[in-house]
Parts: sequence; structure tokens; C-alpha cells
Amino acid sequence: MSTDQDPRRERILAAAREVFAREGFRTAEVTTIARTAGVGKATIYRFFESKEQLLMVIVEENLNRVRDLALRHLLGEGPPLQRLENACRAVARFIGANQAFTRVLVQEAGDFAGEIQRRHLALLEQNMPVAEVFFGELRKDGYFVALSPRETMQMMMDLIFGSAYTWSLTGQGDLERQAVNYMRVLVAGMRHPLPTIG
Repeated sequence: MSTDQDPRRERILAAAREVFAREGFRTAEVTTIARTAGVGKATIYRFFESKEQLLMVIVEENLNRVRDLALRHLLGEGPPLQRLENACRAVARFIGANQAFTRVLVQEAGDFAGEIQRRHLALLEQNMPVAEVFFGELRKDGYFVALSPRETMQMMMDLIFGSAYTWSLTGQGDLERQAVNYMRVLVAGMRHPLPTIG
């Protein structure tokens, strides 16, 4: 059995998410993660080189889950605008269910911001063919004509993650409702080309 398929690895990741969310990344101890996962500390180091690598694996898995949720809805049935709203709702619900961990990333993962951004941009690049087809559908109906599909996708991700950033720190409002409202305003405004600035 490869280490990726070992059930202890998933228990360690789940425990790390829980401990990081409860105690913060900097103060969390590997010993506490091991105890929570029901494994020895040495077992953690068998799967992960460091506490930092453990955090980055969790971040990457979260980014992949967000991508999978979005794609499931964007490639689903129904009119494109409804699929887009469904995707926004699903991503907002996922982030909302992980508020404590999101707060850890916002408040404490500054040292890893460059690596997180690199992984985020790589994921964006991998999914550009799907984005181009999807936003191409919407452009036929007169939507999202102001920006290229790449710029549109980046703007929407910035909007969702920016909203999540503020929400995770304040805990105020309904993230799903905010994401959908912002998306609707964005869609309405993106029906026209950008005005030329002299």
C-alpha cells in the first residue's frame, strides 16, 4: 500500500485541520496532532517532512476540493448562469463549513502566502480550457464580454476568496448569500464592454 492510500495519512490530515483550526498553526504541536489522529509522532514524520508541509498539503487538498465543487456545477445541467450561481453557492458553503481553518490561513499563513499563491495560479492554469468553454457559452448570450475568460475567472476567484478572507476574520454575514449577491452584480455589470479611458 502506498503512503497516499494509508488510512493513517487521512486521519493525520483531519487531525491537523482540527488542531490548526483550534490552536492556530504557529502554536499547534505535532504531538497534539499525533494524539488527535491516534498515531505516534514518528508516524506523522513518515508521511510529512514537517508541520509546514502538513499545512501545505491541507491547503492543496482544499484548493482541489474547491475546484472539484466548482467544476461539478459548471459542467452540470441547466442554463449557464444558473450553473455559475450553483458553483458560487457550493464553494461558499465549503469555505463556510471550514471557517476556523480559513481563519488560520488568513491570520497565520503569511509565511506561506507565496507558495499558496503559486499553487492557486497553477490550479487556475490547469482549468483554463474548461473556463474558456464555459465563459464562451455565456459570451454568446452577451455576458462576460468585458474581459477575457482568463481575466473573468481570476476576477471571480478573487471575489470569492476576498469575500472569504473578510468573512473568516469578522464572522459576520452569510458567506453564501454574499457570494451569490456579488456574483449577480458582477454578471449584470459584465454585459457591456469596458469603457475606453482616454
